[in-house]
Amino acid sequence: MRLFHRAWVPLAALCASAAHAQGIAQNNLASRQHLDYAGKPCLASTGVSHPLASNPRILNHAVSLDNHCFEPIKVKVCYYKTDECTDVQVPPRGRKEQIIGVFPAMQEFRYEVKEQF
Repeated sequence: MRLFHRAWVPLAALCASAAHAQGIAQNNLASRQHLDYAGKPCLASTGVSHPLASNPRILNHAVSLDNHCFEPIKVKVCYYKTDECTDVQVPPRGRKEQIIGVFPAMQEFRYEVKEQF
């Protein structure tokens, strides 16, 4: 019976990571990342759509970047699999929100964060 429980742990971890990656936010995990002293990534990102006050059918696509390390990090924020990128510098122990585009009636979007070294 104990072997049965051990088999579920990797399966549950695999499903949890797959479910986490299904959102509208896509981070490029294949590229190099800045790491803190514990080996965890310094940068966390989330993508949000904000309607304009003048016309709620037009949406700003914004990416929020949170740096919990003690050095500034330069990144390129791009729409997923495109060359439409915006250069952003996230301050140490700080947060930066960058608008990467404006679209009518398109709430969901995918993006990549490419850290510069």
